[in-house]
Amino acid sequence: MSPKARASWWLAAVGAALAVGLLLLAEPARVLELAARTRLPHLLAAFVGTLALVVIRGARLSLLAGRRLPPLRATAVVAVAQLASGVLPLRLGELALVPLLQAAGLPGAIRGLSLLVLGRVLDLAALLVWVVVAAAMIGGSPTVAIVGLAILLPSFWLGSVIGLRWLRRVARAWRQRPGWRRRSLLQLLRVRRELALAARSPLRAWGSVALSLLVWGAIWAVTLALLRGMGLPWPPGSVLLGVVGAALGSSLPVNSVGNFGTQEAGWAAALAGVGVPAQQALAAGFACHLWVLVLLVPLGLAGAAYLIAVQPGRSASALLASVRSFLRSGREA
Repeated sequence: MSPKARASWWLAAVGAALAVGLLLLAEPARVLELAARTRLPHLLAAFVGTLALVVIRGARLSLLAGRRLPPLRATAVVAVAQLASGVLPLRLGELALVPLLQAAGLPGAIRGLSLLVLGRVLDLAALLVWVVVAAAMIGGSPTVAIVGLAILLPSFWLGSVIGLRWLRRVARAWRQRPGWRRRSLLQLLRVRRELALAARSPLRAWGSVALSLLVWGAIWAVTLALLRGMGLPWPPGSVLLGVVGAALGSSLPVNSVGNFGTQEAGWAAALAGVGVPAQQALAAGFACHLWVLVLLVPLGLAGAAYLIAVQPGRSASALLASVRSFLRSGREA
């Protein structure tokens, strides 16, 4: 096993210990009690919100990928990828987007990874905007958040400039190389060209930004619906702050299965700032997380069925084999 693989397994072990420790602190019986008492109307509202979230992410992916990925097919890819992110260990669920895009008719591993990274960058930028909204809603001064936004957004621009310069250096070095280097270079140049086209197209550029903002609005709405169904009337501003904290916690590199543990840690830490007891916040966080995972199951299965249906001559086992092969290669890298 390579040093990188060993480090990944150690981080996964830390993440598993964190998840178990926080679950014990929240009391599993309390988590199950909150999840079981969620009222059906609010659960249906949460399902509609989850469906809207998948559709919004699919529309954004279609915009970023261009004409070769229609919105319906992109939505199916997102539905399966979201479910995979919730159940696979070691963040392998995120990498599942690449073979899923290939199954949807968008080949190229580097191209898929580029779309994955670009989506993450857009999510983070949109999240910073929602931080300002949360700060205003809970009565605090949004000045600090605005200053942070003013610093971080130019940092994204600077990172893109540095990345393009690096790409030009790689292109000069690999232009005459045979084999995988030349193929990878062609894919990188294709991604660069598509990103440049997206930046020049007001519809693709501003549409992707607007949809990224809507993503977090949908996550906020789903969380509010679930909490109301559990009989927890926390203020919307506090819930939004918890969503921001959960998103930041999920970015920690110690996830074991899905984002369990890190997400609840960020959620509870953010809600502690508005006076919610840690045990109560953790119990509600785990209960909401479980319900979101349950709601993603039918959407993910429907998305997988659609992707199989649009691939003549390919079976479900063949699609699963290609996904497993890619994830295995990602785990061993």
